[in-house]
Formats: sequence, structure tokens, C-alpha cells
Amino acid sequence: MKNSRLLPIIAFAVLIAAIGLWLAGPGIRGGLFLQKNGVPANTPPSSSTEAPASKPASLMLLTRLYDKLRSEGITPADLAAFRRAVLSLPPDAAIEAIIAFLATGKDALTTEQFEIGERGELTGAPTLRILLLDLLGRLCRENRRTEAASIARTLLDAKTSADEWAIALRNIAWITPGERTYLAEKTREMLTHQPWRQQPSAGFREAFDLIVFTRSVTFIPDLAEMIRGEDTSLQRSAGVALDRMAERSPLEVMTFLNTNSGELADRPFLRADYFSKADLSQPAQRIAVEAYLSRPDVGQPEKEKLIAALASPGTFAADTLVTEPPPAELPASYFNGLRQSVDDWISTSRFPSLTPSLLKLRAQLAE
Repeated sequence: MKNSRLLPIIAFAVLIAAIGLWLAGPGIRGGLFLQKNGVPANTPPSSSTEAPASKPASLMLLTRLYDKLRSEGITPADLAAFRRAVLSLPPDAAIEAIIAFLATGKDALTTEQFEIGERGELTGAPTLRILLLDLLGRLCRENRRTEAASIARTLLDAKTSADEWAIALRNIAWITPGERTYLAEKTREMLTHQPWRQQPSAGFREAFDLIVFTRSVTFIPDLAEMIRGEDTSLQRSAGVALDRMAERSPLEVMTFLNTNSGELADRPFLRADYFSKADLSQPAQRIAVEAYLSRPDVGQPEKEKLIAALASPGTFAADTLVTEPPPAELPASYFNGLRQSVDDWISTSRFPSLTPSLLKLRAQLAE
């Protein structure tokens, strides 16, 4: 029994030793850091590695990576191996080590770009802190722990960086998804912070997915403003966010746009696209579409655009921070509701000026 209990401990020790050797590599030479421009600095290596015996092995793993990044850099393969190593550690040790390292405030560039992979996990992190925040969120999500959300709340008390805020918001959405009001407030604070808004980073733009997640239609005026703006990256981010919000929360978006008739009036075809997300098998959504088609302030071409789009509403499919990708196919109930609505509108002459468009749509649905 004693030997069987020692096996996991021995395996963990061997793993840490192997990773330590890998990270040590040529690493630090002559006790000098190399600055970004390659000029040696007189700053000695972090004191965190001077007395390794006094620190947990898992924390030493992180500080060695920090030292290696600060000295002569690291390859993408090395970073991938580091991620695997941290995720293979016992969760308690990995989470404790990450929290301890983040508390030091130390950071280093990784040469990676901010990139999102499946399930909102980062495949690229521009700094070590962002990489560790990502791993902390993943570990806590997989092990039903709350530390990632607590650390995120602390981080959101200060303006660190837009990329860090994006991962902090994501971690809260993962761990405590019911905090939509808080997430909406912090997302708005992030998007209205002028230094970040004027030079939007990749993380800043990806954080628009939190708007979709919170389902808060109060963001629609802000998104519409960005769509009209001169920054093309923000135009696209705002447009995608609003489109995906209309897809996930069609009734809320349509109700807002019907109530606020002037919103997106200068982008009529775009507004039609958002109404095309309606599922007419749902009575409340059908009523919202009928109200839109009855509006005198909505032009004929815009209404025709909506009808043409109902058979195959467009969608944006991409890896996102929090929300799930849309289904590959619309359910049969969607088309049943659409056919029934079109038949009713034609038979009752509900929208006489739109009859040609409705007949065309009915023929398309019959194919």
C-alpha cells in the first residue's frame, strides 16, 4: 500500500524534473537579461529562481518559463509543451502556482498573437500573464473550481490590458455564467475605455462575444455607432456581434429595433438581416416580424430583403471566447413555421405590396 501511494508522487516529481531541464536549456547566460532590442541589461535573473528548494516545484516551472522568455525567448513548440505540462499537473498544484505567479505582477512577451481555438481556449497568447490566465480558466472550468473567477474580479478592478480583460471576462462567464449583469457592466466599461477603443487589440475585438453572451440589447446603440465609425476592425466586430446577438436573442433584438424605430434606419438592409433571424414557429417572434413588415417607416426594398433572407438567414461561424457556434442546420420546425406564416400572409393578403416576394419565397420553400 505504501508503494502504491508513492507512485503518483514519484511520477509528479519526475515530470517536474523533466520540464525543469527542458526549460533550463541554454536559457540564462552569464546572469544577464536580454532586452527586446537584444542589448544586455544589468538586471539579474528573478530572485524567484535563486532558492528553488524553498518554492513548490509547480511554481518553479512558471518562474523558469518567465526567466527563459526574458532571457533569449522561446519557440512555439516550447510554449505548446509548457501548456501541456501545466495542464497535466495535479489541479491543486497548478492552480496554486498560477495564482502565486500572477500575484507577483511579472510578465513577459511570448511572440504569439491573441488567437482563439475551440471552446474559447487560447491557441495564442501575446504575454505570459495572458497565457496563465487562460490556463487558470481552463483548469477551473474542467475541475469545477472558482479561483479563476475570483482572480478575474480582482483583475477587473484595474485597467491592466484589454487582452487580459477579455480573458478575465471569459473566465467569469465560464465559472459563474449567471453573472450576466456584472459581465455586461464590465464589458461596457472595457469597450468605452478610450485608450483601448482608439487602438483596439485582438483581445478587445474578441471581447465583443461577451455582448452576445449577456444578451443585453442596451449595447445595440453602441454597436450601431461602431458600425458607422471609421475603424474597419471595429465595424466588423460590432457587425458580427449584433448579427450573432440577433441570432441568439431574436425576440429581444427585434423588440428593441421595433421600439426604437430610428435605430439602424441608416442601415436598412443590415436591419433586415437581423429580423431574418426570427423563428416564425414561435408566436412572439412571428408577431415581431409582422409588426416590422407593417411599419410605415420601413421601406419596400428593406422588407423585400427580409423576405428573401428568411429561407436561408446568414450566420457567422467562428471560434469565439464564450458562446457556442450556431447549429449547422436549422431545425425542421423553423421551416414548418416559415411555410405556415407565408401561406397565411398570402391567403389573407396581409401584406399586399409584398405578395410577389412572398410567392417567390413559397416557391423556393417547395423545392
